[in-house]
Amino acid sequence: MLKKIDAAARLIGRYSSLFQCPVCGLAMEMNENRTLLCRNRHGFDTAKPGYISLLTKAVKSDYGKTMFEARNLVCRSGFFHPLIERIGETILTNISGGGLKPVTVLDAGCGEGSQLAQLADVWKRGTPAGFLGAGLDLSKEGVAIAAREYAGLIWCVGDLARSPFWDQSFDVILNVLSASNYGEFTRLLRKDGMLIKVVPGSGHLRQLRDALYDDRSPRQAYSNDKTRALFMRHFDMLDERQIRYDVTLQKELLEPLVRMTPLSWGARDEQIQQALRLAIREVTADFTVLVGRAKVR
Repeated sequence: MLKKIDAAARLIGRYSSLFQCPVCGLAMEMNENRTLLCRNRHGFDTAKPGYISLLTKAVKSDYGKTMFEARNLVCRSGFFHPLIERIGETILTNISGGGLKPVTVLDAGCGEGSQLAQLADVWKRGTPAGFLGAGLDLSKEGVAIAAREYAGLIWCVGDLARSPFWDQSFDVILNVLSASNYGEFTRLLRKDGMLIKVVPGSGHLRQLRDALYDDRSPRQAYSNDKTRALFMRHFDMLDERQIRYDVTLQKELLEPLVRMTPLSWGARDEQIQQALRLAIREVTADFTVLVGRAKVR
């Protein structure tokens, strides 16, 4: 069996035509030393866990290993499965698979990779067409977990504002509960490509919100109206739907859920401990899924 680093280098090398050098913009190839290299000798090494960093300078992420480990636990429990199943159905309906080329999907803000990996499973169950998934995130800690847990996908540390991929490289861009860069999304999507952006609905994790904050807190209410309006300034809406369901929590998953959600990041430690003592056993997952194609300019 290949080591993770060798398997990752082989996969990246096979699809090196996706990559452009983040320094000079030239084409890149994987060499025998597992280095993705351009003709100007700008090189980026494959890391031992099985990912590649294409950052040109050190960038600090706001999210650390503890948060991503917590998120991975929650994701593996099936928390996001109904959402990912619906996204998979959307892609299967709107993107024609088959032929020699696989469908290409970029998870922009992939975190610890579980959602892209689950989406790949949905695709493979639904069609014999190939699936090429690439995950991009600014956090090395998150991408390292993705590479550790989910083989067969391309994992990259990189800056979404300066994506290390060629124009029109992807059939689908997935952007789940993460920041957007619509200029880059437009550049990276193929002419008939599709952006799927997921934002929280007003009822998302309302039980945690009630436990952490009182009625006077701005965190008690949430509206995605501004996010939706920004989406529609750049993309034509193909579909918009709410996905809402209740999740029964195992006792050991409450603290990871609290630790992974931005709802808790502004809370004092005593508020978090109070929420944990409530032993919440059911939470609401509420998402708005926006599906669009770039506006013709």
